[in-house]
Amino acid sequence: MKIDYEDKLQSVIKAFGDNGILDNIIIIGSWATYFYVKIFDGYIPSIRTLDLDCYIPKTKNIRVIKSVGEALKPINFDQIFDYMTEKSKFISPEGFEIEFLAKLKRDKSQIVKVDSLGVNAEQLGNLDIFNEGYIEVDFEGYSVKVASPSAYIMQKILISKKRSEDKYNKDLESIILVYEEVKKNKQHMADFKSIIASLGKNTKKRYKNYIYDNNLEFPSLE
Repeated sequence: MKIDYEDKLQSVIKAFGDNGILDNIIIIGSWATYFYVKIFDGYIPSIRTLDLDCYIPKTKNIRVIKSVGEALKPINFDQIFDYMTEKSKFISPEGFEIEFLAKLKRDKSQIVKVDSLGVNAEQLGNLDIFNEGYIEVDFEGYSVKVASPSAYIMQKILISKKRSEDKYNKDLESIILVYEEVKKNKQHMADFKSIIASLGKNTKKRYKNYIYDNNLEFPSLE
């Protein structure tokens, strides 16, 4: 990933931090691994996307100084809408994209409007794993919530069947890279085993099939 996109990420974090937005989101997806350099010595992330995914664990009673669009306007992000789904995202002239996600609710609607943030977040399954599965890292003077390594790995596994072949292979590479660090650390390994133990019947099956299909030496189900 070119350094200018890392600079763009830093400017986004600053804009979100200065306007109270960081308090209400968790960074998930591949860019979450960018922050693992803060917790894993010598870790080098492998990021092949320009999409920054921001999970909103609670879509109500959010207080911010400025909306996302207002916060990002000074750094040249435009808000666009998918006219089929009404989902909104923010795009820079360089192609860096920011999307907002929320957990899938019982009504299974595609989007949820978060008025205080000024975004239409896409609702997806398997995101509530991040409600507790996140860490906080200090980044350029801001406290940033990002997916914990264990939750990152498991969520990637659980959504794997929905991914294209190209994204599946990229995810597999990233999963292996992050797990190599997790297994070196007793606390992170304990967290991963705890997530495995908390899985339901269907998700345990998905996990089991994934590690078998990809010949991964991951913890087995107990």
